[in-house]
Amino acid sequence: MTKFTHVREWPLLESALFVLMSYAAFLIAEVFELTGVVAVLFCGICQAHYTYNNLSSDSRNRTKQLFELLNFLAENFIFTYIGVSMFTFPKHHFDPWFIIAGFITSTLGRAVNIYPLSFLLNLGRKPPIPMNFQHMLFFSGLRGAMSFALAIRNTVSEARQAMLTTTSLIVIATVVLQGGAATHALAYLRIPTGQGQSDENEALPYRDVRSLYQATDTGGPRGRMVVKWSNGAKEVIMPWQLNSYDETPHGSDGGGQKARLARVWGAVDARLLKPLLTHARPPLTDTLPAFMRPVARLLTTTHQYTQGDSTLRRTDSDSDLCIDEPQAMPTSIDPQLSINVRNGYGHV
Repeated sequence: MTKFTHVREWPLLESALFVLMSYAAFLIAEVFELTGVVAVLFCGICQAHYTYNNLSSDSRNRTKQLFELLNFLAENFIFTYIGVSMFTFPKHHFDPWFIIAGFITSTLGRAVNIYPLSFLLNLGRKPPIPMNFQHMLFFSGLRGAMSFALAIRNTVSEARQAMLTTTSLIVIATVVLQGGAATHALAYLRIPTGQGQSDENEALPYRDVRSLYQATDTGGPRGRMVVKWSNGAKEVIMPWQLNSYDETPHGSDGGGQKARLARVWGAVDARLLKPLLTHARPPLTDTLPAFMRPVARLLTTTHQYTQGDSTLRRTDSDSDLCIDEPQAMPTSIDPQLSINVRNGYGHV
């Protein structure tokens, strides 16, 4: 709807529909007696990845600020409600052995998930996940606002009441003890903190995709570009293909390589889902087989065609990382290449 209609011409209506449609996902799941919490979580992921990119600039600012406010209020409310419900909710059932077992099994479950899975990931991951990071992942533990919301939905039986009580105690303990001691745990494990890129590089030397290449315009008829990799290799690619270069070339031993499944999903997302649900390039007429051209033309907007062949798609998939000034582009891009980014798309 946000792609094929002109609702963006009425930003207030567009923002209202964005919020109401998100809430509708929760209501539809509840009507069919499914988990509305999971439905609205998945809806939020899809909205941020696709729908947000179709909104007008006014609607983007409005919806982002609105959800930031709602997130702040909901986060404070849920933890206040957890604390108050321990003393005011009439359907608690304290079973000491079940509570002890709940703490033990949640701790063991966390350990069984973190350490073996990190070991398996490190078999093919460069750089590997350090042991102090694994310890911090384990210490982060369960802060169960989600689990509390699910446990309190049904307290008709004594067993469900015991489940609610145990869940509430685990949530309170992990929030107060582990959450309060998180800063000290980071310092003890010598994990750098802060917002600076240097701290991230020091903690885990993952090189961003934009630091791996330098792009220069070759002046070709279709706006081809030469990517100069950090190891000296060169490759001619189309501008919209830069988002797929998320790792070093074959044979390079640089860090930051994505897993095969992530690369496959990224390719499907970039060449099928984004062109289908947003105005992203390349259009479906370029990516789908020839026999599907009529359908592809039907699902491609004029805006996708009129962007020009030399459209540079951003490499960041996070909708919050929209760059609106040319000087905000990475310095690894050749200054002779004029790039103007608007609404998530860059025009060379």
